[in-house]
Amino acid sequence: MTDEIKGLKGFYDRYPEDWASWRKLIDTVENTAKEFGFREINAPSVEKADLYRVKSGEELMDQMYNFEDKGGREISLIPEQTPTRARLVQQRKDLKSPIKWFDTSKRWRYENVQRGRDREFFQTDFDVFGVDSVEADAEVIAAGATIYKKLDLDDRVNFLVNDRNLLESILEAHGIEKTEEAMKVIDDKEKMSSEEFLEELTDVGLGGDQAEQVDEITSISGQINEQISQLREQAPEDAQEAVDRMEALSETLEAYGVAEMVELDLSIVRGLAYYTGLVFEAFDSEGELRALFGGGRYDDLVGLFGGQDVPAVGFAFGYSTTIELLKKEDRWPLKEVETEVYVLTVSDSVKDKGMEYAKDLREKGLTVETDLSSRGFGSQLEYADSINAKRVLIVGERDLENDEVTIKHMDSGDEENIGKDEVVGKLTE
Repeated sequence: MTDEIKGLKGFYDRYPEDWASWRKLIDTVENTAKEFGFREINAPSVEKADLYRVKSGEELMDQMYNFEDKGGREISLIPEQTPTRARLVQQRKDLKSPIKWFDTSKRWRYENVQRGRDREFFQTDFDVFGVDSVEADAEVIAAGATIYKKLDLDDRVNFLVNDRNLLESILEAHGIEKTEEAMKVIDDKEKMSSEEFLEELTDVGLGGDQAEQVDEITSISGQINEQISQLREQAPEDAQEAVDRMEALSETLEAYGVAEMVELDLSIVRGLAYYTGLVFEAFDSEGELRALFGGGRYDDLVGLFGGQDVPAVGFAFGYSTTIELLKKEDRWPLKEVETEVYVLTVSDSVKDKGMEYAKDLREKGLTVETDLSSRGFGSQLEYADSINAKRVLIVGERDLENDEVTIKHMDSGDEENIGKDEVVGKLTE
């Protein structure tokens, strides 16, 4: 006899009472994607490991689930879907721009399990391929912000945006040559005190005055339209076009009705090196949680996987972190598991009639359950209560002889008799 087999750390069993809320959240995200015109794709859960070496090198490989299949190929459970999407775009030269895709699926990374970070996790990717316009940048941010509006979390979530190229130009204009080293430190600025930040910058080769300049520059933040003049002062002549683009982004977000949720923050650089311009992260505005998710523009990535260069911008929505935020707001669970109608048949003689009612109600889109265990009247009522049935349709022989049935409303306990031919109309009104 073996010990009880338990699930793996960082992987979760979600029973119906848990999954109902997950499903509602996923539906909210996916419905938003569809409303913005993104089309759903379905992609593999495994890829050749080399797909990730091309993009990220060996560093990411250490965090992945890699194994050799029976054909001797090194393959990986996907840790993210961006390389897969790049591969899909390269394989189809007939796709018309803009290509707007979304997909919800599981991803896997072998890392330390902590609040909001699991080893198996869901993400929904939103991506726009084929256009490098500021309108595309604004649309992906607006889609993300709209999700939080639907969840009534727009007062609790801020999108912090930056342009990596713009920041790099500003740093160079201030005489800072080791921009790559500085950007890696800037990426972790939110996790450090001012003293620690300055120390880290000097550790990577910046002088004391330069470190203080970087601290001052990356402290620029606030509503985009209120920071444009300061950006213009800081940016060199050859970076003014990037400032114009940031200003246009602010105006476009205003048209989408989400500008109040978006701020400029020059300390946002995102750790992934493939971002080529715009970067953004969604944050808990009260600072209790780490970044909810992030994204940006990655115009050079698709070209790594084939012959055509395709500009792209997108993000991957993070579920675990968003659920943590919903819990903070006492908004989780989002939905209870429920059955709209339970058909209670008093005796075997009326089971066929009960099944007929169930079929007709299901055809109208209702969730309907029936007795599968030959329970008695009281046991069926108890079961109906246990599955959170909203109404019970009681079908009895005597009632049918009187051309009627009974509806019991489980929340109030009230009962009403209706004509046996009025059931579908009454329960679907």
